Amino acid sequence: MRRVTKRIFCVVLFLLVTVAVPVWAGDGSSLLSANIPFGSEIYNYISKLEGLGYLSLVATGTKPYSRLRVAEWVLEVKGRMAAEADVPAYAQTLLGVLETEFQRELAVLRGEGSGGGLLVRGVDWANTYYEGHALAQHRTLSTYQPLNINNDGDKYAEGLNTAFTVRIETGSHHDFVASLTPRFSYDDDEEADLTLKAGYFKTRLGNLEIQAGKEAMWWGQGERGSRVLTNNSTPQTALKLSNVSPIPLGGWLGLLRQMNATFFYTELESDRSDVPDPSFTGLRADFSPTADFTFAGSLTAFLGGEGHALHGDDYWDFLIGENALTPAEDKWNIIAGFDLRWRIPRWNGFQFYLELYGEDQAGSLLPWPSKNAWIAGIYLPRLTPDGAWDLTIEAAETGKAWYVHSLYTNGYTYRGDLIGDAMGNDAERYYVKLTNYTPAGARWALHGEYLKMAKTSARPQEVLSRWVTFHTRICGDLLLEATAGVAEIDNENFQAGKTATNYIISFGLTKNF
Repeated sequence: MRRVTKRIFCVVLFLLVTVAVPVWAGDGSSLLSANIPFGSEIYNYISKLEGLGYLSLVATGTKPYSRLRVAEWVLEVKGRMAAEADVPAYAQTLLGVLETEFQRELAVLRGEGSGGGLLVRGVDWANTYYEGHALAQHRTLSTYQPLNINNDGDKYAEGLNTAFTVRIETGSHHDFVASLTPRFSYDDDEEADLTLKAGYFKTRLGNLEIQAGKEAMWWGQGERGSRVLTNNSTPQTALKLSNVSPIPLGGWLGLLRQMNATFFYTELESDRSDVPDPSFTGLRADFSPTADFTFAGSLTAFLGGEGHALHGDDYWDFLIGENALTPAEDKWNIIAGFDLRWRIPRWNGFQFYLELYGEDQAGSLLPWPSKNAWIAGIYLPRLTPDGAWDLTIEAAETGKAWYVHSLYTNGYTYRGDLIGDAMGNDAERYYVKLTNYTPAGARWALHGEYLKMAKTSARPQEVLSRWVTFHTRICGDLLLEATAGVAEIDNENFQAGKTATNYIISFGLTKNF
């Protein structure tokens, strides 16, 4: 944010609900468990079952989910299905898959097992043929690869790319949980790479969960992106604080019913070309005032870095949002706003979601985001009476102020990728997804997306993408995933009249244990 602002109300509220409240709220009796990685079909299953009405509370926009949290939802889904006379065959199949996947956690919840021990939780083998180049982003030191976003910063080389991933975790425990995900990849450029895709441990203080390590996070309701935090870039190694169990609210806050809160802190690259080693921090609180409505407020910030360390009154100025008057004196950049999701059961579970975030702020007594960017979408979980078909429609827009800053000139990036929405600066996007579930539980979807980057410039870069995805279980519990798509590009790299076409074909196998 570039002008003098007053953010005392917002920041103090966030500090209270994300740091102080979780320490004492709740009885701290819930167990810790590992998180479900992005890319898992579990997220689609939960979204679908929630849309069908088998979950009482609409899910918040903070991810990843923990395994025990999902296991609790599985028990609820099972109970609600048992009370219905006519449950679609595909929904019963999804429940069966979830019961198998979370059998250890379900046993723990029933008091029939300890859940501890070291486990090989899953093995993934992915193969992707990609043709085409990554594209330049507008005004940020980052790239955009059509048909490949929100992939933990992994970019495909031209030709064949193969990757093998193993996920190793400890089971549920009261005081300590750890997870490790090494990844080996090889591509047609003859580049082999062994990396740590994710690795973290958790412990607790009462109802406060303390996590340290490397893991992707997603804050927001968007399907294709989110304003402040996605898994588009390589995950950062961070300290994260959150509540183990949802926090019930009483008194005058009782209208908000319950809350989930998250805080994180990390440092970004030392080899940035703008300011090395800036801190990156975020605060978020999700509220669920009714079963069918959830909303959240979030704030993320770049601050400090080499040659711009915070001293003395800087910390107070950061808390109240009072920025320097000149770029040379500036020491932070903040994005803040809110998002929500509203489910309407009487309209066949129709859902509306919205994100509204600002790169600046209007107002002093009651701060309000300005220079806004937004995402708005609808989800129709029962496009047909049995819900075998569903539809998602989403639109999004960012302005000229987004993801850029006078001090942090690389932009809102980490290791060459945007931390927020991959659509980038001064862009608009329209996305549609039509999905079908078969009685055997297979899922296929048609996707279409139009993206216009640097939309107000003389030579906007336009990307029209269409792709199909397919997921099915083979040989019992072996998951087969496949994707095929094409992206047509106009004004490639913002060069007038230059066109290109990118293609992707991929398949992968996942074995969970």
